[in-house]
Amino acid sequence: MSQTAAPPAELLLGRAEFSRDLSQAAAVARGRRVLVTGAAGSVGTPLAHLLVQAQPEQLILVDHHEHSLFSLERGLAPASSALRYELADIRDTARLSRIFDEHQPEVVVHLAAAKHVPYAERFPEGAVATNVLATRQLLECARQAQTAVLVYPSSDKSVQPPSVYGATKRLAEGLVQSAAGQRRWAVVRYVNIVGTRGSVIENFTQWVLEDRPLRVTDERMTRYWISMNEALWCALMVATCASAGEVLMPACEEPVPLVETARRLAGWYRPEQVPYPTTRTGSRPGERLHEILLSPNESFVEGPAHGLRSVRTSRDPATLTNLEEVVAELARLVDRGDRHALARTCLAAADRLQ
Repeated sequence: MSQTAAPPAELLLGRAEFSRDLSQAAAVARGRRVLVTGAAGSVGTPLAHLLVQAQPEQLILVDHHEHSLFSLERGLAPASSALRYELADIRDTARLSRIFDEHQPEVVVHLAAAKHVPYAERFPEGAVATNVLATRQLLECARQAQTAVLVYPSSDKSVQPPSVYGATKRLAEGLVQSAAGQRRWAVVRYVNIVGTRGSVIENFTQWVLEDRPLRVTDERMTRYWISMNEALWCALMVATCASAGEVLMPACEEPVPLVETARRLAGWYRPEQVPYPTTRTGSRPGERLHEILLSPNESFVEGPAHGLRSVRTSRDPATLTNLEEVVAELARLVDRGDRHALARTCLAAADRLQ
């Protein structure tokens, strides 16, 4: 008989979750002014529900998608008088500056991002404008507001990136590290998160529920996974205990073959149809068979909490000094709409930061 409820995360992870008490981790927000960008997204929505329960002085929830922000507000109301909603695009520099000036956030979680790998290949100006240029402006706003804690969620796709998306995330990592100073501004370098919108798991689920064959890009492809609870816990722990400019990663164990993820989902939803039919579609632009967690200059050391690993680098610190020039050049190319030069420049700049 077919299942209708979503499978437990541990079925897809193939292991036990490592996250601890989420409410305890969210205590970093208690009595403070907290701002979350991308607040109505896949990670932002459950994060907002966690943070409001921690009794912040203010919780400022920023998102550019009208219906998603409306749905978030409807889901939270009337949870707390501390809630503030801002319908705004982080690429709108003047609007972003006014939000920071008004609210003076002490803690920022910057989730807003362009994250679709094939779209970043087709439309690099959008990915660069959102993930690099807007992040640079947000960091300046946070500096002026004297924000004490800032969490930037990056991606394992930032390591030796073959894609524009990955390159933008690597550049943003460097911007956070360059701007951190002595403040607890740090990076959580995520792997794939179970339960995010637009993910391959969402696609697999839709195809199975519609009784359509599973489309797998390549049987050899593998991916690292963490659960949504693990992703939330990692972000909150980075806010709690990361050092200035630190890059932390979840201890996600071994990668899972993508075809195995597809089979686990099919077995959950359609146990009467095992083996479930699959077709091979081939990799898309910017994708690679196996994700890489560390560049040649990086290594893992013990992190500040069980489930987190700290990334150490032997990279020359001077590589961060010319980021302002890189950002200025990227901004010029975005304005010109020169997609080929923009992608080439972005990838080359990210390669220098490995």
